[in-house]
Amino acid sequence: ATLNEIREVHQRAGRDVVFQIEAPVEQVFVARMPPPLRPLMAMLMAGGITDLVARAPAGARFGIHLCVGDMNHKSLIRMTDAGPIVRLANAIARRWPTAVSPLEYIHVPFSAAGVAPPSDAGWYRALNKLQLPDHVRLVAGFAHPGQALNEQRAIRDRIERLSRRTVDISTTCGPGRSSPDDAKAALHRIAELTALTGHTPCPSICSMRRCTASWKYPDSSAQ
Repeated sequence: ATLNEIREVHQRAGRDVVFQIEAPVEQVFVARMPPPLRPLMAMLMAGGITDLVARAPAGARFGIHLCVGDMNHKSLIRMTDAGPIVRLANAIARRWPTAVSPLEYIHVPFSAAGVAPPSDAGWYRALNKLQLPDHVRLVAGFAHPGQALNEQRAIRDRIERLSRRTVDISTTCGPGRSSPDDAKAALHRIAELTALTGHTPCPSICSMRRCTASWKYPDSSAQ
């Protein structure tokens, strides 16, 4: 059913639409594995995602949203470090069917729904093993209005230093399950983190399990 929807939307809208593949189950499965088994589970989970893309229309545009769940604004799991994120992101990039369409971005979760991202520098250390092609944008899901702005800026700088790239900035998941006030606060925090820095604000839409058309990014100076 998902593949039929992708084909139908792509036929109507072509490259004006970006399909975002949601991967909460995949990320949680990798995170729950004992560390020695994570590489195998990551490759298995990546295969399900990339097999779907391989059957999509040539030229369709795709991004990936790794997720730890946000039901009732609560995550399914709290990761002890960024290792499971790196494992799955690398596996997806390695298996991606570039002949169909390049991977445009991977949006990764550094916070857990309503819980602010860790401030411990060691939590992010595994990012130095992230291996994404240069053209793939890394969307860092760490913007959180409940954490001090200077601490958030330090986390942003740490992510960029370890991943060796300028990141786009977003919350860990889309604002659809937040109250209007919380959603506005999150967007305001994204604006604060991107203002005058050249970073791209990236408010992810998190609704359908497999297929979501993207929207245009707002002006980062908007309050």
